[in-house]
Amino acid sequence: IGLFCSILLLAHAEKRAKYQDDGMCTALGVGRLAMKDLSTVTTHNADCQECDVRVTHVPARDWEAGLNKRPVFRERLAYPRLLETEENNIHGPEYLVGSEDSTIYPWEPLDPVFFVDQVNHTYAYTMGHYPLQNEKQLTMGESTCFTTFWSIPIYLGGQAKFNLRSLMEIAMERCATARCAIVTMGRYAVEYGFYAIDGDGPKAESGEGLVIGDTEEVWVFHIVADDTHASAVWVAQRVPDDHVTVIANQFIINEINLTDTDNFMASDNIFDVAVRSKLWDPASGIPFNFLHIYGLSQGVEAHGMNVRRWRAFTLAAPSLLPVYSPLTDYYATFGFGEDLNQPVPFSVKPDKALSLQDVMRIMRDNFEGTPFDLTQTPDAGPFGDVIRSGGSSIAHDPVNGLTPTQKKTMAFPVRAISIWRTTYSTIAQARSELPNDIGGVTWVAQYAPHHSTYVPVYAAVNEVPETLTNITQYKLDRSKNYWVHLVVGNYLSRWFAWTIDDVKQFQQEIEADIFSKQDKIESKAVKALGKGNRKDALSMLNEYQSEIASDVVERWWSFFYAMIPKYRDILRVDDFHAENFVNAVTWISYPRWWMEMVGFWGPPGTPATGKAAADGVRPMVFNTQASVEEYKKVYPAGVDTKYYIHSTTTPDDSNAPSDDSNPVTPPPPTPTTSSDGYSSWAIGISCFLLGIGFSYLVDFIRSNYFSKGYSRISDVSI
Repeated sequence: IGLFCSILLLAHAEKRAKYQDDGMCTALGVGRLAMKDLSTVTTHNADCQECDVRVTHVPARDWEAGLNKRPVFRERLAYPRLLETEENNIHGPEYLVGSEDSTIYPWEPLDPVFFVDQVNHTYAYTMGHYPLQNEKQLTMGESTCFTTFWSIPIYLGGQAKFNLRSLMEIAMERCATARCAIVTMGRYAVEYGFYAIDGDGPKAESGEGLVIGDTEEVWVFHIVADDTHASAVWVAQRVPDDHVTVIANQFIINEINLTDTDNFMASDNIFDVAVRSKLWDPASGIPFNFLHIYGLSQGVEAHGMNVRRWRAFTLAAPSLLPVYSPLTDYYATFGFGEDLNQPVPFSVKPDKALSLQDVMRIMRDNFEGTPFDLTQTPDAGPFGDVIRSGGSSIAHDPVNGLTPTQKKTMAFPVRAISIWRTTYSTIAQARSELPNDIGGVTWVAQYAPHHSTYVPVYAAVNEVPETLTNITQYKLDRSKNYWVHLVVGNYLSRWFAWTIDDVKQFQQEIEADIFSKQDKIESKAVKALGKGNRKDALSMLNEYQSEIASDVVERWWSFFYAMIPKYRDILRVDDFHAENFVNAVTWISYPRWWMEMVGFWGPPGTPATGKAAADGVRPMVFNTQASVEEYKKVYPAGVDTKYYIHSTTTPDDSNAPSDDSNPVTPPPPTPTTSSDGYSSWAIGISCFLLGIGFSYLVDFIRSNYFSKGYSRISDVSI
């Protein structure tokens, strides 16, 4: 028994050691007439815990076009995302050899994959993991998408030479408009080949989606490799000026009309590749549909994509709630309209013009107040923690006997727009009523946006606030925005449902101050530009963004220190001037449904004393179905109905769905009680103690002889 338990414990340690990161970002595009200030907006929640968190400035440069060649690098996620020699440095001093923290690891500079012709002049732009905005107010936001088309990069023996980041960089360097960016990226991808970041085989996330904006227009751009693995297929659709759109890891462009050049663009091969691949027959009479032809259904995972899109649309337009269901198939072919049998539209018109704060609200969402509220499901624990561990093809799960393939194909908790592994969230604005030097601003919130503050970064200013750059995920740095947000988020998430209102109030207060100062500074900068003093104007903006970023860091630390005495253990202090401490606190008690679920009054599901039935519990997962009718069979009472944990006695409640009607209901537990009620506990405790002793021995041997270069936490100095 002891050996068996020790093996389980060791397996659990192995599970923790496996890195788990699924990526999958969310991007929003808003037309200028859908915004109160008439700006266009593109956003990006970079949901990649591994990714380099730094935000940097890539300077404008002049080149000798006939002599210089532009290097193209492979895509690297983790810090340092790029490391360049003097000869190949095109991204500025932050990426030169020697700028990295070599005390962490002796990284080698990246060699270019190949070279393309350089132009005479390249524009400056703000850089995160992907380019965010250039000095001409061109903006972008990214979301990977699923497709059956893939290619292998040239550095792994394939033919494809361009990844998405390099395409975006070239567009930022050379273009002032969204249309130019689309054509430029498309041309290079078709000519040289496109591969996704997972470009080492037939990966599902090998397609890409972008929202692209300039001062007048917002477009959606989709790209995949072609069937030869040496080229690419792309399509683009314009977002109506008074609409908002969302990409949540699935293509959203459906039928296209390439004769309507005001609203559609595509590569010349878009139809030929579909025909060659036997995915579409023009003679069939079936309209060409990009999503249906080039997209790849994700089965049970599809709900996590569709529900984010539903949430963003209904936050922007709550009037859609009666005619828009979050329950649809992967291709979103139904779920909209009076009968809910119409396809979900490409974009929607908000009920009223959105403010910048409205967009921030969307990017911070955790489905609060909906049937998918992450604070209300069993995996939130008793205090509503929204942090979730999703399915991953990277991490295996030996404790539960799941291989990576099995884990990836299972239903996992619904994921929100804002999640714990968001490296940063960005909201890029292009404002036509202001000069480019002032109008182009990206709002950056490092770490999960529900636990952070957006600070401004102007694309034309030749530096980024120090608090946003020179950061690694290996070393805590008190002076950095990322780290203070992470510390606060990790502490307060324990009681998320109780603490989030404090966070929201604080965010509103601090951001109101930021916006108030912004109006004053930009007015002064406009006057300076009008007098021909560009240097003074940019200096004002630089001073403002740097002061704001530093102030945000200090105010969040002060907020953290105020939250520690307010929230601790299982209590909240409400009165810091009470005569007696016991009268000053509210106990953070367990909700009844949670105590029943874990079996406080008997086997799991046993009602509380004096109650005829257990309280219901919200489902953690929703399996994607093929039709409205199928959803009605699976959820006859609707998705807002709670389900019930089974116990030895079925609760007497006519509203509780049966096993046949609700597949998300967990199987009944197997009671392990004996006549005295304690023997199973004795066996379990004995097993546990024996296992711990043996596992420590095994762990000592493993750590000292099989560590493969990784240090135990206890060996790392802080």
